[in-house]
Amino acid sequence: MSEMIMTMFSEEDPCWTAELLKLAGEDISGLDGLVSNGFLELSDGIYSLTEAGRNEYDRLKNELFLEGAPGRKPSDPARSVRRTRLRMLLDSAHLQRWGIKVYHTGHELEYYPDLKDEELVSLDGGSLEWRYTASPLYKKINEEFSTALIETRRTDLVPPERLRSWCEENSAEPGRLDVDLLYLCHYDFMQYRDFGGHPNDLHKVINTDRFLFVFPDKDNEKNLATVAKFHLWLNTLRRMMIPGYVDRDTQEQDSVSWLIFTTEKEDEAVSLAGELGDFGEKLVENANPCEVWTVSMEALENVGEKRELIWELLPDIAHPAQRTII
Repeated sequence: MSEMIMTMFSEEDPCWTAELLKLAGEDISGLDGLVSNGFLELSDGIYSLTEAGRNEYDRLKNELFLEGAPGRKPSDPARSVRRTRLRMLLDSAHLQRWGIKVYHTGHELEYYPDLKDEELVSLDGGSLEWRYTASPLYKKINEEFSTALIETRRTDLVPPERLRSWCEENSAEPGRLDVDLLYLCHYDFMQYRDFGGHPNDLHKVINTDRFLFVFPDKDNEKNLATVAKFHLWLNTLRRMMIPGYVDRDTQEQDSVSWLIFTTEKEDEAVSLAGELGDFGEKLVENANPCEVWTVSMEALENVGEKRELIWELLPDIAHPAQRTII
């Protein structure tokens, strides 16, 4: 039934091309009919739901007992298609048989404090300076919120009420790190079933390895601003949100956080890793432990043998700009 293809146009994946739908194993023979019937819109080779299509999506969802919400055409449909393609390529390249793969496309991660790009980083004379460390609000966060060791962590260490009142008293607004694909790898999930959750864990990152895939900018200073936002997101988690649960999970195993700039071509990934790598340990200063890598869609697409684990895949095809400093 051609209408079934409409259930692919979810909030997470609002845009598709015929090529991508074929890659997903869908029968695309009914696409023209869905456009002529007013359920799908086609623009520059990219399909998205119309308002009538969104209503039909809801009907099908309820009829088939599916979860999710219908997608809306985003401001940048081409980027949305790239995100979906990245998710599909990454997912098909590894099994993660003893874990759960959770993907969020086009995700925003909040951090404090919200700063302009020029307040985040400077490359004057080619020397990298993390300007966010001079922010009075950043300093105040580090003074008034402490990190926690395993033996002192508790899920009520920073109550949500304290966060709300602190932000109100200090007129603190969240900044946002735009992540093209957030991949949360729930490894050995059966070992963590007894953990009851954390009230501040909005994105359910506890007991996961986190991989933040971001499409880079041509301006490397803007890429460094993304790295700075990554620093601030980790600092926010470690101090204000889930102190003690960021770098070690509830079984006292390491949890990792990687920022992965994702290019289209392999030579672009190699070049960018070199440019970022020139900054050395400075790249993860203030945010260690964390890592910055690059990977290409070309490399993901050319994976011949599906890997068992993400840890067998990324170290083989991606390029480290800076590893965790031990």
